[in-house]
Amino acid sequence: MRNAALSFIALLFCGCMIAHEEPAVRGMPRDDPRAPVSAVWVGHATVLLRIGNRTVLADPNLSGSIIIVPRETPPSLQAWELPPIDVALLSHMHLDHFDAPTLRKLGSRPLVVYPHGGEAYDDEILQPRKRALSAWESVETAGLRITAVPVRHQGGRYGLDSLWNHAYTGYVIEGFGHRIFFAGDTGYDPGMFQEIGKRFPGIELAFIPIAPGKKEGKIDRWGHANPREALDIFADVGARYMVPIHFEAYYSKGTDHGAPRRQLLAAVHERGLEGRVFALHTGERVVLESTGPLVIHDVPGKSALALHRVPEPLQAAPQVEPVP
Repeated sequence: MRNAALSFIALLFCGCMIAHEEPAVRGMPRDDPRAPVSAVWVGHATVLLRIGNRTVLADPNLSGSIIIVPRETPPSLQAWELPPIDVALLSHMHLDHFDAPTLRKLGSRPLVVYPHGGEAYDDEILQPRKRALSAWESVETAGLRITAVPVRHQGGRYGLDSLWNHAYTGYVIEGFGHRIFFAGDTGYDPGMFQEIGKRFPGIELAFIPIAPGKKEGKIDRWGHANPREALDIFADVGARYMVPIHFEAYYSKGTDHGAPRRQLLAAVHERGLEGRVFALHTGERVVLESTGPLVIHDVPGKSALALHRVPEPLQAAPQVEPVP
């Protein structure tokens, strides 16, 4: 508790030192509707995912500062720019992952899925369809199957309530012959992630947090993977491609804003993972086409098409049946 209090006080006094960075893309980047899967990193842990013709918004947060915590990089999208959302996923109930104003702006259409134990806070979920899931429990909707999977983090919503509330989860999203892993926010636990890989072989794309992780040799008390541990999670779940999340938005506290990205890219190079890990900039889109992944930061009417491609055929995940 003492360390948490000191961190909170430091945050108060370091707000003026926070770096500010504009999103690489403002607005909705171009998509290829012929591609089976695409995703926009909206910023922090917010991901707009399309599988087939269905849309999922994970950890919705299109707001700015959280009370006194400044946002270093604004979200790339505003609510009015979003397509109709079929499913909204909450990995846990922390204010930076479950922003109630953002969720309200999605209207009544989406099913809202959140971890078991989050019922203590679900009065802020105004959608008529909402569902709490325990680990390994699934729900089916709109041709998608959503399964909650275990991760290692902190529960609660406001800080102190994490002492008695332990609502947090990751998700595997399946549909149209494809399989995606969204970790939300998590520390590293090899047994946990290897079990996910065993139960869900053939994950094509994994969204994994990389900050604010512990330094090498230090103990992770709060459930945050560092860049190297994120790559370990990537390996454990057996995913084909990875997009890092949960960095360059909050919590730098006057430290090196770009360090998580540089550390990740260095570790990617050491492990020979170039072409499999896509460190998107805020607002960019990754598209899984049949000829390989594309990263796009072109907004129609605003800029010329900009992308890079990995020339490797993409195969559908094995043993994944479309959900009726």
